[in-house]
Amino acid sequence: MPEKPTATIHRQLLEILSLLPLSSQEEVLDFAISLQKKKLTQYWDAISDAEAAALKTEFADEDLAFAESVLNDYFSQLQQEDAV
Repeated sequence: MPEKPTATIHRQLLEILSLLPLSSQEEVLDFAISLQKKKLTQYWDAISDAEAAALKTEFADEDLAFAESVLNDYFSQLQQEDAV
């Protein structure tokens, strides 16, 4: 049974990487990570303005709720320190 193209690519990459010095392997890893980030950025760029606005609002609401909860804890900690 012939290998799938993906399996062939993985095997070839592993063979090549194993022959490279560690510093070059790290460069290849950095490049692969940058490709993944670029793909994620392209996904973000592909969503509609309405979807982007909804996500930004959702994140803003979550950030605000988190900040408020942290500030409440911080205020009580300040009061405890003042009592000492």
